[in-house]
Parts: sequence; structure tokens; C-alpha cells
Amino acid sequence: MKKIPYGISDYKKIVENGYYYVDKTMFLEKLESVGDTFVYLRPRRFGKTLLTSMMYYYYDVNSSNEFDTLFKDTYVYNNSTTNKNNYYVLKFDFSGMSNFDDINSIKNGFVERIYSGISIFLNHYGLDYNIYERKEPSEILDRFLIYFDSLHLDKKLYVIIDEYDNFTNSVLSKDVNIFKNILGNEGFVKAFYSIIKSNSGTIIDRVFITGVCSISLDAMTSGFNIATNITNHEYFNSLTAFTHEEVKTLIKDLDKKDREEIFDSLLVNYDGYRFTIEKDERVFNSTLVMYYLSTYFEVNHPPRELMDSNIISNYEQIKNIIKLGNFDYKELLDRILDDGRVVSRLKTNFNLISDYSESDIISLLYYFGYLTIDGLDDNNYTFKIPNRVIERIYGELYLSLYDFKYTDETEYNAINELKADGKIDKLCDYISTILKTADNRVYINFGEKNLQLFMYTLMKRYTQLDVEFEYHFDNKYADIVVLKNEKTKYNVIIELKYIKKKEYSRRVFEKVKNEAIEQVRNYKLDGVIETSIKRYAVIFVNDKYTLIEC
Repeated sequence: MKKIPYGISDYKKIVENGYYYVDKTMFLEKLESVGDTFVYLRPRRFGKTLLTSMMYYYYDVNSSNEFDTLFKDTYVYNNSTTNKNNYYVLKFDFSGMSNFDDINSIKNGFVERIYSGISIFLNHYGLDYNIYERKEPSEILDRFLIYFDSLHLDKKLYVIIDEYDNFTNSVLSKDVNIFKNILGNEGFVKAFYSIIKSNSGTIIDRVFITGVCSISLDAMTSGFNIATNITNHEYFNSLTAFTHEEVKTLIKDLDKKDREEIFDSLLVNYDGYRFTIEKDERVFNSTLVMYYLSTYFEVNHPPRELMDSNIISNYEQIKNIIKLGNFDYKELLDRILDDGRVVSRLKTNFNLISDYSESDIISLLYYFGYLTIDGLDDNNYTFKIPNRVIERIYGELYLSLYDFKYTDETEYNAINELKADGKIDKLCDYISTILKTADNRVYINFGEKNLQLFMYTLMKRYTQLDVEFEYHFDNKYADIVVLKNEKTKYNVIIELKYIKKKEYSRRVFEKVKNEAIEQVRNYKLDGVIETSIKRYAVIFVNDKYTLIEC
């Protein structure tokens, strides 16, 4: 079985070291037939860098003698295009650019990446050129292109730009004015892309740009408006994501039972993404699949933490972005959490002159991978939370946005009671106390999904607990399940219900309570949960609760 290349984005290293590569070379011929200049947007850590690395080795003229070695097991080996190894490839990588304090430090960081890209190019192709030392990125690139043109070589440039907006998105979430300054008419970023635009079709033959969102390009439209945006093109839905068949191939050598269990886990946690309305194909986050399988194949069990820390760490940035809207963003968050869906237009262009509308923010959540396309109705898209991992991020985001008052010691004691005795009395008391301290506005759109995510997120803070959200039994999904392990003595099944105070009546309460009891009693147990079981039905009415052990 080949090794899983989690965290490795250099295509050549993957091939030469015997790692598993999910073949995406069949998309090259389609890319070449669609156009010459592309923008391809996907959420962070979605396989974009590996794609650009593969493209680099395929189009690079100096890699022609390695073609057989690098591509012998891929689609393109027997179906190569006329542009195979036909370019001098100039690649700029803006990933990792963040945490800058002011315009000067941002500009200096941008210049360093320009220098790095040109330096690697000169070294790779054995060219003797002193990079222009002015601090304007556009002048550095312009002088280099003049030099390249003077060589009168028989092949043109292919410019690849990876994560073009990594630093601008970070700036946007902190200071809109700085964002506008670096991308506006006098901004250095716009001037840089104007040079690429003015040389496209002459010195530069093809351009491929990856990023997360189109905001940065929209802010400098006149600087770079020649690209074809293939983000929502039906053919490229799985350009960097994994299809169901590709994931099944990755685990095909495992025993049937293990294959089924792993695929089901991957499905609920990392699948569900859809980037086009024309094709009803759900795809996996490729990086997270590799994260899961790299652990499984090494130690023969899934990772304890199903969420890659590199994914969850970005929610602070998203929190800042949703606050850009000139409306009650908490109300929007409540609506999303209430049923997992929201209806809006999908914005492909953003106007930074006016305040962000609700559709702007929803579209941003889509581009960043926090929502995905579910359907289309009368020109409005239905967006939904794609999977369980993203639901948990919403839970973390939710807890951070509301002014809830937490007590570490009380929380710690509640978790210890759960681990030792399988009881949730103190946990429910704790949640009730937190809700009592909340502003009344919290309850306007607070619903059952909010409560479920609230409890789940609190419990997931403790790595000693194996907590599952919407755990799948044969017949239905349980709201929250705590799995027995070396630190927890009981399997705990929790069914949560929530009744708004204004909707409360004794009849409604009894109906909801009986439904919860029936549900939690009738889950058909699986091979994982068989003994040492505690079952609870919990019904909250605003901040007050009734707990029933079933």
C-alpha cells in the first residue's frame, strides 16, 4: 500500500517517494480547451497547491526529460496535450502571507515573494539576471519581462500564481481601508497584475491563478479583468476535491468492514461540497481525507481529533469577515444553525464601495468553505453546511460570538462527572446557568440546532471525550453520543429538544418530551455501542431544562 501524502504539496516529491497520488491530470486538456487565463477559487487547504505543482512539472520545458518518470501512471501519460513541456513556468506563491501590521510590511512581504519567484525561475533555467532592486512589485516584474523578451527564446511564459489572495483576505478581515489602498487604483497589487495583463498574449501565453475568493480581483478589476473564472464550472467541480470513487479507491485494500466504516466516517465529516449548480456531485475536502487516512494507515485507527487544526484555526478570520456586513450577523448565524441552510444569491462580483449585504456575507461563507451549494430556486441559491466538521466550526464560532459567561471549574467538574459516572446533570446545570446570563436577544432566533451545537462544542473541547454529533445508528441519527473509551466508563446517548418560551404550553412540552424519550429508547445499537449505555432525553425551555434518564 502506498504512503498517504498528507501535508505534501510538491508533485515531484509525491511521485519519487512512492506516495499515493489521486490523478487529476485528465483536467489539463479541458483547461487548455477552455481558455488561456484562469482564476480557480476553493477554500483553504483544498489541494490547490498540489494542483499547481503538478501543472508546473507538466508544462515546464526543463522537465521534459522527466515526463516518463513523473507521469507514467497518470491519464495524461497516454493523452498528452500539445502544450506538454512547452513553457518557461514562472510561479509565484503567496500562501502563508499574513499577520502584517501596516501597508509597508505588507508591501515588503509581497516584494519578497516576487523576488523569490523570479529567483527560483532564474536558477531553474540557468539565466543570468540581476533582479531590479526597486521596491515596486510592478517595476520588478516589468523589468524582468523586458529581460526575458530580449532573450528571444522559442517558448513563452506560463505564469502560475498560487493563493493570490491569502494576504489580502487577512487584511480585509482586519482593516478595510488598508485593503482598498493596496488593491485600489494607486495600490501596488493592482499595478502588479496590470503588468501581467499588459503582457498576456505576447510574452505571457497562459496564466493560472488560485485563491479563495474573488474580492481581491474585483477590487482591482481594471488591473486584471482578462481571466476566465472556472470556480463554478461544472467540469471542474472535482479539480482538486476527491470524488466518492476516488476515496473508495484510496481504501480499496482494507477489509470490507473497515472500508465501510472509514468511508461512512469520511462521508459525514469531510464530504458534501458542491461548487456548481449544473452537476449534482458531492465531493470531499481532499486535504482532510489525507489527514484522516495518514493517521489510520499509520496507527490503524482514526485520528482522535477529526478536525485538522489548520482548518479550525481560520474561523477567527471568518468571524471578522461576517462582521463586515451592515446587518445583524448573529441573526444570520442563528438562521444557518437552525436548519443548516440559508437562501441567497451567489455573488461572483463584490462592490467594496458600499457596505456588505447579507448576500455578500453568505457568498463569502461559501467561498471560504463554510457553506456549499445545495440547490437553485428562482435564481436564488440554497446553501447548506456541508458536513459535520464544518458544523463543529460553526459551534466554535457561535460560542465565540455570543457573550456567554463560562466558569472553567464548573465546566471541568461537569465533564469529570460525565467521564466517571456517565451522568450529565452537572453539564445540563452548567448550560442552563450559561443561558441564564445571556442577553435576551440571544433567544430571538435560538433553536434546537443552536442548543445541540452548544452542548457538542463544549464537550469537544475535551480531547479525552470521544464525542459524535448526529451519530448514525441503523435507523436514525442521535443528537450527541459520547463513546466509551479508556477515560470514559459509559456510552452516553443524548437526545436534545428545545422549546421557545413563547411557544411553551404543557401540551407542547409533553408532546416534545415523549418524542425525545421514544427516539432515545429506539435507536438500534451498532457494534460500537453495545454495553455500558446511558440514555438521556433533555428538554430545554429557554434556560430551564428537564432531564430524563431513559
